[in-house]
Amino acid sequence: MELRAPAKTNLFLEVPRKRPDGFHELDTVFAALELADRLVLEPAAELSLVVEDPSLAGPDNLVLRAAEALRRAAGQPELGARIELHKQIPAGGGLGGGSSDAAATLRGLNELWGLGLPSERLAELAAELGSDVAFFLRGGLQRGRGRGELLEPLPPAPALDLVLLFPPFGCPTGEVYRALAPHLPRAPRGAEGLIEALPGGAEAVAGELFNRLALPAYECFPQLAELERDLSSRAGCLATLLSGSGSTLVALCADAAAASELAEALTRAGQRALVTRTVSSSAATT
Repeated sequence: MELRAPAKTNLFLEVPRKRPDGFHELDTVFAALELADRLVLEPAAELSLVVEDPSLAGPDNLVLRAAEALRRAAGQPELGARIELHKQIPAGGGLGGGSSDAAATLRGLNELWGLGLPSERLAELAAELGSDVAFFLRGGLQRGRGRGELLEPLPPAPALDLVLLFPPFGCPTGEVYRALAPHLPRAPRGAEGLIEALPGGAEAVAGELFNRLALPAYECFPQLAELERDLSSRAGCLATLLSGSGSTLVALCADAAAASELAEALTRAGQRALVTRTVSSSAATT
């Protein structure tokens, strides 16, 4: 069984407050991307994970944690599978690669093992694994609240052509959130403006992109702010966005041709960039 695990970006991300449980309340719009990891699942006597990057091996990988959670939920700890993970989504860039891999594992092993767990149960397991994991069970466009796990599917919208710029460093999520306190809003923005703009495509969406985490991330990592200023000044870029807590920067372009030209210009300048686009639904199996 082969599955795609798509990346995501947050077209809108507001943090209204810090909750009493220590987590931050979110109001966000998730968008799945064409950029995706690939997982291959095969029946096996034991549970194992095969990765090309040794740094991704080990029991803390979300793929193995998802598989273990599914075995516990099914009450069948003896179930096995050989899972190959082929990474295309950079780790630690705010694109949700690990969370997407975990969601694909839940979907795939639920089928491979013939467990028949309902989607509601899978969503519960996903929420326990991480705030973004539940989104990837369905993908597409969704509004997320709570810690991001309370989801509302949004209608399909025109694809947005994007360029992803990958800085040569990461932005640890905890560090960015610790720097957020002075930037918590007195009057939080709502996602309604972005949601209403989505049917209008790139030109309409450009003025509604927003990420409350951007300022604390730029304060923590001044080089990231410099890269954002350079990106926003380049031809073909309608608007820029920090993806999640970073460090990936997103440039919104009018069309695929503009995105391709921008990515080529960034590559010539020695930057690591690629073209992708949003998708309204996420195919689990290929």
